[in-house]
Amino acid sequence: MKFLLSFYNIAISVLSIIFSLFFAALAIIMSSSDNDFVSFLDEDGTFTYLMWTFKAVLISLFISLVYSIVLYTGTSYYIETKDPQIWLQHKSLFISLVLLFTYCMIATGLSVKHTIKFSEYRSTFLRIKRKEEQAKKTTQNN
Repeated sequence: MKFLLSFYNIAISVLSIIFSLFFAALAIIMSSSDNDFVSFLDEDGTFTYLMWTFKAVLISLFISLVYSIVLYTGTSYYIETKDPQIWLQHKSLFISLVLLFTYCMIATGLSVKHTIKFSEYRSTFLRIKRKEEQAKKTTQNN
């Protein structure tokens, strides 16, 4: 039981840090996007896919965090009371948290990859926009 308590504690710490950083990253992406860039990304559905991915990962992080808090609280109470009738923990609870935790770590890594792709799209968009502005200036000068 002490191992489970330690694992739940680690899961709470890691998930809470990642959840807060992930939420901040999503806020930055949303605030740094202008309408033209969003339209550019959404021509092929990239922006919609990116937002859907972020939303799914954020929800799974939140569910994992709440689930690990519930398991930590129940296990801690069981250890303190040492009453087997109070909290009988089946191994499927632990395994489900491990799977959810693993999914969240992989999904967060993939979302970081998507964020890097977002930055690459942003630089491509700015390059295209700059070329268009230069073409306009050239046309106006002639």
